[in-house]
Amino acid sequence: MTGASLKRGAITLTAANMLDFGLQFLMPIALVRLLPTSAFADYRLAWLAIGTAMAIAPFALPRSLFYFLPRHEGQARAPYVHQTLLMLLLTGALAGLALGPWNPLLPASLRAMHSAAWFMPAFLTLWVAANLIEFLPNARGDVAGQAKTIVALAVLRVVMVAAAAWSGRADVVFGALVAYAAIKVLLVLLHIGRHYGWRVFPLQMPVLRTQLVYCVPFGLASALFLLRGQADQWVAAAMFPAAAFAAFSIGAVIMPVVALVRNSVSNAIAPRLSALESNKDQDGMLRLNQRANLASAYVLLPTLMLTAVLAVHIVTVVYTDKYLLAADVMRINCLALLGVAVEVSTLTVVLNQGRFLLAADGCLLFVSLAAGVTGALLFGIPGAALGNVVTLAAGNAFSFWRVSRVTGVPLRRLQQWGALLRILAACVGAGALAALLDAANLVRIVWLEAVLIGVVFAVAYAVLLKLAGALAEARALFLPQPAAKAASPAPPASPIQKHD
Repeated sequence: MTGASLKRGAITLTAANMLDFGLQFLMPIALVRLLPTSAFADYRLAWLAIGTAMAIAPFALPRSLFYFLPRHEGQARAPYVHQTLLMLLLTGALAGLALGPWNPLLPASLRAMHSAAWFMPAFLTLWVAANLIEFLPNARGDVAGQAKTIVALAVLRVVMVAAAAWSGRADVVFGALVAYAAIKVLLVLLHIGRHYGWRVFPLQMPVLRTQLVYCVPFGLASALFLLRGQADQWVAAAMFPAAAFAAFSIGAVIMPVVALVRNSVSNAIAPRLSALESNKDQDGMLRLNQRANLASAYVLLPTLMLTAVLAVHIVTVVYTDKYLLAADVMRINCLALLGVAVEVSTLTVVLNQGRFLLAADGCLLFVSLAAGVTGALLFGIPGAALGNVVTLAAGNAFSFWRVSRVTGVPLRRLQQWGALLRILAACVGAGALAALLDAANLVRIVWLEAVLIGVVFAVAYAVLLKLAGALAEARALFLPQPAAKAASPAPPASPIQKHD
């Protein structure tokens, strides 16, 4: 794949996932108005449990296809896909049973959730396997097909759930979700049958062992990483009333925004990184990661800064002023996410550093729980989010250290730190101006004031990027280049210097 095609792939997947996120962002806004308070609380608690299941049950199996499929051709790929589907069906069923109301370890509010007895086992058995459709096309190099699938399924989900919500009953909404998961499983089956056939048995045990040896460390590490990311929500659910948890969960809405941008970029470059690693092209891997982080920084850093400034406006306009407590939680989460705006976790996967990630995330899970409980006791419900601030920054720092050790490249050379600092400086300057405008309270209409602040921030950000000399790089990353310039030789890249 050329650099241009990688860029198009990353932008295409990010755009599709942004649309998906935008539609899913609208769902709670509609449901909070269509469902009674108790039914909406059940919905939010259900998705906390589902999110926890999705942190564990996939076990890095879908993402392992990015590693194995580029290394094989033709029917040699089929066993990896078939065995992934079978294992996902099994782990999904186990997750559904573990999260039923009969589990005494669950919070009382979750055990009392209406319709939990049938919904969790039925939905998770399908849902864990269904999400394979969000990896299969891209794993075989069909980025455009992956984007179309994401968009079509996002629209279908909104239509089905919104239609069910008109009933005002949580059990009808849960039924629609089960039907939607079944449709996704059907698409998975059709895709596998078309591209890999259905000769599943007998299982190829050497292939299965190879895949599991690769997946187990990453699966455990990924589960621990995602669980510590959800630890604050479990702390809030266990220590505070349901209404407070609802506000806390609203304050965490910024987390999926960052995750979708990072995951879209990572998924787009993962097959290329794997191919570079198999060819022992370490410099190419590092340069690709640097450019991916630079592109993400241009988007994520201003998003986090503007969200922190507009937290009160976002909560008031979108969720009504009954949930203003969520604004402080949202600001804390924006601070926490600065710790992963630039990352090398994709490289740790390609470099097969699963055991290191497992050890680091295992330690940080307990740190996250301790920090969340301590913060909740000292500062109330916003303090429960402090665990994310500590552990996201620490986990990313550990990954940088490990990649530096494995590759022999010093930390100062792992990223384009000068360019990243210029982007951050532009964000801070634009954020300070936006905060001053917010404090001036010039406009009484909340949504209109938010639009005005957003426009001022965007203009100030662009101007400051220009003054900092970072706007040209943004154009090169996101805009197609003229043919004459594209044909001219590129300036030599700065060498990746290694330790002595």
